[in-house]
Amino acid sequence: MKRVLVISYSFPPASNMGSHRILRFVRHLREFGWEPVVLTAWVNDASQTDASLLERMPRDARIERVSGVDLTGLWRALRGGGPSAGQSPSGRGLALTTFLNRWVMIPDKFFPWIRPAVRAAETMLRAEKFDAIYSTSDPLSDHLVGLRLAQRTGVPWVAEFRDLWLGSPYFARAHPTALHRALHALLERRVVAGATALVALSRGIGCYFEKTYNRKAQVIYNNFEPEDYPYVAPSAGKFTVLYTGAMYSSRSPEPFLAGLAEFVRQQQLTPAQVEFVWLGSSHDLDVRGMAERLEVLPFVRLEGRVAHAEALRRTQSASVLLTIQSPEDNIHVPGKLFEYIGAGRPILAVSQPCEVTELVRSHGVGRVAGPSAPEVAAALNEMWTSWRRGEWRETTRDERMRFGAAARTRELAELLEQASNPVKRATT
Repeated sequence: MKRVLVISYSFPPASNMGSHRILRFVRHLREFGWEPVVLTAWVNDASQTDASLLERMPRDARIERVSGVDLTGLWRALRGGGPSAGQSPSGRGLALTTFLNRWVMIPDKFFPWIRPAVRAAETMLRAEKFDAIYSTSDPLSDHLVGLRLAQRTGVPWVAEFRDLWLGSPYFARAHPTALHRALHALLERRVVAGATALVALSRGIGCYFEKTYNRKAQVIYNNFEPEDYPYVAPSAGKFTVLYTGAMYSSRSPEPFLAGLAEFVRQQQLTPAQVEFVWLGSSHDLDVRGMAERLEVLPFVRLEGRVAHAEALRRTQSASVLLTIQSPEDNIHVPGKLFEYIGAGRPILAVSQPCEVTELVRSHGVGRVAGPSAPEVAAALNEMWTSWRRGEWRETTRDERMRFGAAARTRELAELLEQASNPVKRATT
């Protein structure tokens, strides 16, 4: 069996979409002839962890954790503490963190981890046989670890981009000066040139690399783990729209809430008949105030962060699963879309036309509404009618399994095989 060194700063018990993705790959790579060894960091922020994720790991999986200076924790200590578990950081604290991340920390705030990670990984690579290195971002620092290791050891390296490095539509990724952009561009060029193969999480990201560097990136979408969905009967008593995960000012629920207000007025509904439930948090949005201003607060339940397994369980009992795409973002595809597909419930995508809306429409997994109150209200009316009449056709297991973790891991294993085989590389 071939061996791959997986470089992922974010890994369980850290709970975010990136760590969930890598966990699924680690669980399935052996099925396709690859033994993964994970190099990751120690997790210091208990509010962002889910210990139950560790139970999903193969018992004999090898995880090597390397310490580095935790700048977020250091900043929290200097501020005299921080938010308790389950709370989001204050807007003021986050604003300063974002400022420092953009102006001072290159490529990101995790850069102190690069040197100790390289030191530990190089020792492993020289003492043991590995056939490939696989790094995944975010954080971007993972790729600088992969780049140095590939240069020093010659082991083939696959670099995966879950988000864009340059050209991201989100403020936190905007580069404040021409010098900053030049430094990031130089690092990105070095990573792209040094990688044996590239992975992109969406066609949009893949097109960026093809257009900018004339490099093809293998698109490997996010996925879901079928075992994470023990059957839960959909709730028949109340029409429940569920959103799981974080919200940001760039991914605001305001168009949805405005459409919800219009929908309940049109149908003359009460909170006993319809509700919007949010399992997550936001560092820069007052969603409660937003709902109150739009006069839908009685229809809204804000439950905060929950364990990942509980969030997945709740997706199965919801009437509709909501995903919101930033109007400025036609490139990225949120991981929650594929977890929603795994739940088999109808999806409402509030988004401008983009890859997300293509996936929802082409696979028949839900409805699409533009980010305006009338369009959202029309979609909710249609989905409400289908729900009341029991007319919504759930996707079959076979239809969903094309986005299952095993199928996506097979694609990664095939790419690792190609990258680690000089003959196959030469013929592609």
